[in-house]
Amino acid sequence: MANLSEITKEVVKMSSAFTDPKELLLEISPSLQQSSWQGSQVYATPSSRWRAYMNQICLDAFLNWVKAEYVPQASIWYSSPDIPAFWEFVNGTAILLKDKRVVLIPSEAIDDSELEVPQEWVDIPTWAADYYLAVEVTPNGEWVRIWAYTTHQELKSLADYDAVDRTYCIDTRHLTRDLNAFWMTYQFCETEQMKAAIAPLPELSTAQVEYVKQLLSNSSVTFPRLTIPFTTWGALLENEQWRQHLYQQRQQSQFSQVQVNLSRWLEQIYDASWQAIETFFEPNSSSLAFNFRSSSELNAAAIKRAKLIDLGIEIEAQQVILLVALIPKTNQQVSIRVQLHPACNQAYLPANIKLVLLSDRGEIIQQVQARVQDIYVQLKLFDGEVGECFNIQVALNNYQITENFMI
Repeated sequence: MANLSEITKEVVKMSSAFTDPKELLLEISPSLQQSSWQGSQVYATPSSRWRAYMNQICLDAFLNWVKAEYVPQASIWYSSPDIPAFWEFVNGTAILLKDKRVVLIPSEAIDDSELEVPQEWVDIPTWAADYYLAVEVTPNGEWVRIWAYTTHQELKSLADYDAVDRTYCIDTRHLTRDLNAFWMTYQFCETEQMKAAIAPLPELSTAQVEYVKQLLSNSSVTFPRLTIPFTTWGALLENEQWRQHLYQQRQQSQFSQVQVNLSRWLEQIYDASWQAIETFFEPNSSSLAFNFRSSSELNAAAIKRAKLIDLGIEIEAQQVILLVALIPKTNQQVSIRVQLHPACNQAYLPANIKLVLLSDRGEIIQQVQARVQDIYVQLKLFDGEVGECFNIQVALNNYQITENFMI
């Protein structure tokens, strides 16, 4: 099959056509890309903003097409008039085709080996759909390609459940790769049951809801959907009022969150939480962390600061120290070294703790994970230019803390 970049724009315009003719390829106009990106900026984290952008272009493209070609009455599932709060937390969007619900699952992956569906779209009773469409979004956002579909019954019976990511992963051999078959099934099997049985979710008390919303409201908790048990999370998310309130709290947290301006470090102006490394390490200590061990490139010109990171009561008040060094270069560029160390009262880092470099869109650029009895971990030295933004995440189990930086 040809790569999308090799398919000329003459093949399909916004009205579209089936490319195989088993697939659907929709062109995204620059104006839709721009408006979708602008609309996504209200979300709290880089990853949720990118998720909202991908889902918005898929939603608009598919809805416009399906209303013109098949179901004029097609409509958006969610009732919120402007911002779907669930894009803050979950990938995917639902469309109603008369009495049937279809969920679009967009992805940038070009690998057609499987479809991953977040558990929320499968196991929350009021969210579960009849059909799930696999959608590829090109990296530049100019095209969306709808290449396969499955049903709720097939997901529950044939997919593998990934407990770490809380997704149902269904192999391509179980997907239907012919969208003509989808429309035939939709039109001539209207009374056929496409959904499997779903267990009801528990009722939450007011105290439970308030506790969970407070726990998850901080936008530095990057993956709230993985932080608490699914039954509690699903019950919270299913309630539109609670879902909207949690989204608003995280939005407020976004605006109150401090972005570390590294250019000010060059002027010796530091945020109060970033201390000289002597604050945490004795100069004559046997620990070589004071000298940013294994970092011979860090000379006297490097600017080094450290911050105490508290991983929270869920992890027995475990604390670690995040060290950042800034090395000025020419032409508005700097090199950056990042390390993670145990706090002074600990000999080793927690096993499996991760240190992650994320782009401003929330994409993982590099990461490193501590082994048993590691006394530090570090990212590879990376460069940046003045004005660029990036994020450093410290993650242990399902708990994450993210620090936002601007050079």
